[in-house]
Amino acid sequence: MVANHHTGHAHWIPKRPEGVTSMAVAVPAVRYRRIAAELRRLRELKNLSAEEVASQVDGVNLVKLSRYENARVQLKPDVVQKLLDFYECDPELKEVLVEILRDRHRPGWVAGLEQLNPLYHDLIRLEETAIGNKSYESAYIPGLLQTRRYAHAIISSGVFTTPSVEARVDVRINRQSVLTRGENPLKLWAVVHESALTMKAAEGVMADQLDKLIQWSGLPNISIQVMPAFAAPHPGMNGPFTLLEFRQRDLDLVLLSDMLASNWVEKPEHVDVYRTAFDEIMATALGLDESLNVIREKRDQLK
Repeated sequence: MVANHHTGHAHWIPKRPEGVTSMAVAVPAVRYRRIAAELRRLRELKNLSAEEVASQVDGVNLVKLSRYENARVQLKPDVVQKLLDFYECDPELKEVLVEILRDRHRPGWVAGLEQLNPLYHDLIRLEETAIGNKSYESAYIPGLLQTRRYAHAIISSGVFTTPSVEARVDVRINRQSVLTRGENPLKLWAVVHESALTMKAAEGVMADQLDKLIQWSGLPNISIQVMPAFAAPHPGMNGPFTLLEFRQRDLDLVLLSDMLASNWVEKPEHVDVYRTAFDEIMATALGLDESLNVIREKRDQLK
């Protein structure tokens, strides 16, 4: 099965369970779809026909433009930049779009991991260029905040073919570098259900994990709230999700996962639904100080 991406399971292409005839694993690169949509939007804002663009931009013909605007081919940064320049795109938006495409934003530690789920490749690349991550998790500690032992416990509970559990854990831990990178670290706001703080695991695993949450919360770019077990009904009861935010709000994305599939929510109006939902989740959860006290209390109970 393809399990929830927050646990680390959806990062790899697993064995198909009996009785399941199709699986949503080979997801087209979401970054290409978003950039393709922007290219079409910018052309239409200029009131230009595809034929006019193809006749005036060097190296772009009508077929190529159509494929670019529909994300039917791999988008090349130099061609995208030519089109953006022709459309007189806002410099900040142009920088974001081109940077998302460049291979140098693919961390070296991902190289050689062919079994990595395409959706997870997208997540890693997008986290490198995102400025914010708003995550609600109902059963697990969010992946960006997991300790190695906790990640190992979660990942080893699944059934996979290749590669090793340790390789998968390495990817999970290496992803966390976006939180401590020197310039403009990713701003993470995580709301975690209280039940995720009480998972049964090998001795010391949860105590260490809760210690790590306390340490993470000391960073200025990380905020952690706890959703209490006694909370009133809230949008998070519909399931966990992650909202990635970029310098250009129209590029924001939401990642959803369930037992059989992981999917991106891409339309800005739909992303805004989750943005509003997260605001309501934050308002329902315990405040930051009270949340930290709850985490400390549960840590102390384990020691």
